[in-house]
Amino acid sequence: SSGINAEYGQSKLVLYKLSKWEAVTGLNQDQKDCILELAAWSSSDKDIQLPSADFIVNDEPSDESEIINNAQQFYEWFHSVERGMESDQESGYRDYMNNLKEHLKRCDDVLHGISKALQYLKQLSDQYRAVSHTTEALHDSCELLMHDQQDLEELGKSISQQLVYFTEHERIGTKLNSSAVNVMGEAFVPMLIKIDECVEFMKEHPDYKESEIYLAKYQQCLVRALTLLRSYIVNTIKSSATAVNAPSQAPLVPNDPSFTQFYSKFQSQGPRVKALMEQIEDRSDKNPEYLQVMQDCYTCYCYQRQTLILPSINNEIERLYKLHSTDYCTFIRTSCVVLIRICEDEYTLYHCFFSRSDLILQGLLESLSSTLYDYFRPMLIQNVHRFELLADICSVLKNDVLEDQVNIKGECLEAFGLLAVQMLEDAQERLSYRTQAYIQSDITQFSPSAGDLAYPEKLSEDLSNQYGMWYPTVRRTLICLSKLYRCTHKNVFESLAQECLSACIDSLKIAALSICENGSLLDSQLFLIKHLLILREQIAPFDVNFAVSEVSLDFSNLKIAASDLITNKSRVFALNSNNALLEFIFQGAPQLTKKLLDSKKDVDINLKEACTDFITTAATMLSSPINAFLATIETSGTTPTMEQCRNIVSETTQRISNKFSGIKKLMNLYLANPDTEAILFRPIRGQILSQFAGLRKVIEKMDEEDQFIINCPSPEQLTLTLAYN
Repeated sequence: SSGINAEYGQSKLVLYKLSKWEAVTGLNQDQKDCILELAAWSSSDKDIQLPSADFIVNDEPSDESEIINNAQQFYEWFHSVERGMESDQESGYRDYMNNLKEHLKRCDDVLHGISKALQYLKQLSDQYRAVSHTTEALHDSCELLMHDQQDLEELGKSISQQLVYFTEHERIGTKLNSSAVNVMGEAFVPMLIKIDECVEFMKEHPDYKESEIYLAKYQQCLVRALTLLRSYIVNTIKSSATAVNAPSQAPLVPNDPSFTQFYSKFQSQGPRVKALMEQIEDRSDKNPEYLQVMQDCYTCYCYQRQTLILPSINNEIERLYKLHSTDYCTFIRTSCVVLIRICEDEYTLYHCFFSRSDLILQGLLESLSSTLYDYFRPMLIQNVHRFELLADICSVLKNDVLEDQVNIKGECLEAFGLLAVQMLEDAQERLSYRTQAYIQSDITQFSPSAGDLAYPEKLSEDLSNQYGMWYPTVRRTLICLSKLYRCTHKNVFESLAQECLSACIDSLKIAALSICENGSLLDSQLFLIKHLLILREQIAPFDVNFAVSEVSLDFSNLKIAASDLITNKSRVFALNSNNALLEFIFQGAPQLTKKLLDSKKDVDINLKEACTDFITTAATMLSSPINAFLATIETSGTTPTMEQCRNIVSETTQRISNKFSGIKKLMNLYLANPDTEAILFRPIRGQILSQFAGLRKVIEKMDEEDQFIINCPSPEQLTLTLAYN
């Protein structure tokens, strides 16, 4: 039974494999049905019916040997039957398998063909790569050849371009030597540019063959072209000057027809000349030939303009000088107006021809402006002596001319500004000299008349004119300072102001002494206080320093050194360090000393001294009996009696009652300022109170009855009595 099961299992395995084969082989429906039936039969539990002998030996003769006698024979028989059945059943499959083998063989043939094709393709790919490498090499070679060709073309082009610089000479030379050449033609400026390019090229490539020869040729062409340019410009300027029909005596009045002719002819030629001059000016910084031509054109223009207009300027200045022969400020002002207008017009006309400003233009404007200086300098020295007039002239030049005209209009009046500054400096120098002479003659050496010293009567004459009440030297000092301040430099003003104030203070002191001799001490002191206050008040607005350093030589050691030299004659020729002559030289040398002079501070110092003197005088005038009485007591050491004290108190209070109001009126008359008067009177009252305080200490030592009889006023009573307001 185990053998049967094994066989049965193998049959089922075969069926399973056949079922799997179905998926691979395409079976028709009948074949599939047969397979299903076989499967169903083989899986049934029915007893296996052995086929009959007729079935087994259908086509073969029976043989006794085929009779099954035992199990082994059965198995053999069954196996043979099974193989026969399988053979019969698998015949279709075998045919199909044979077909598949044929197809496989064909596929192998195809694969073999494909292999051969792949080999051919590989050979073709190798050949393609070889051809590709060859093509790339050919392409690289072509590119290299094209690059070489391009380099050769660029080289040829460069050679052609550079060759032009060698071949242009003949064409340019022919044009320049032609009689038909025209500097105003359209081709002239490009030709000039081409010459510059050729010259520059030859200079940049000195290693080129015959470059020096061609450089010389092009420079000759450049000289020829510039000669033509210069000739044309110079001839145009000269012809413009010749075309001016204005007479030399024509007035230089703006908008006058004769005046207009000086500029109209030139202005019409300006644009043509300027177009050529711009070419020259643009190259003048790089080429000396152009610079020389530019300078020649500038010089020609300025010479022609100077020759043309200078005579008319001379005539106009001379006419104005005669017209204003007595009014020098008007002459200077009108002359400057004329010259400013001419300088502006000349500057504008110059720039119609040229683009650059040059020193030659400044020279032209300076020469035209110097005409006024030729009249101004002699006039200043010979005719102008009063410092007031000099101050007015300086004011005109500084304010009306320089500040209002020159400094505003700038470059066009730069040359005239130099002349105006020179004129101002000359006038200021002359003003400084004449101011010193004025200080010496009208302040230092001033000799007052009786009316000038009539104080306090003079203060009551004309109260409406306060300046008329001032002492003449004060009035002159302040006028002098006010005029100098507007027209001189700060350092010059400080020096002159210091000198002027010092002279004024000295003159006031002298006048105060004269008033004291002819009047009263109080008048002289109040006179000095009044005018010193005026000086301090009037110089306060001046924004300057009234202090100057005075340098001097001190010869005080010279006398001592000379005395020592005479005393030590024996050591004059001593050959050692004790030589008397050498000691005289070193010890007797003058010493350089510096002294700071501050006139503003001097005013304050003198004012303080004058106030102190007046306070002392006024206090003494009111309380002199007490002062003398206390001094006597202190000197003698005696004790005063009640009667003496009563008399002193009575005399002093009577004196205060009689003179106090007079002092107040006098202070009010001179000072005319309650605040100043109160400030000045406060120390006077303080001194009087101090004197009474000293007397009161003496009286307090007496008994009460004596004190009552003496009746010395208390500080409150005195303060009320001495109340100023």
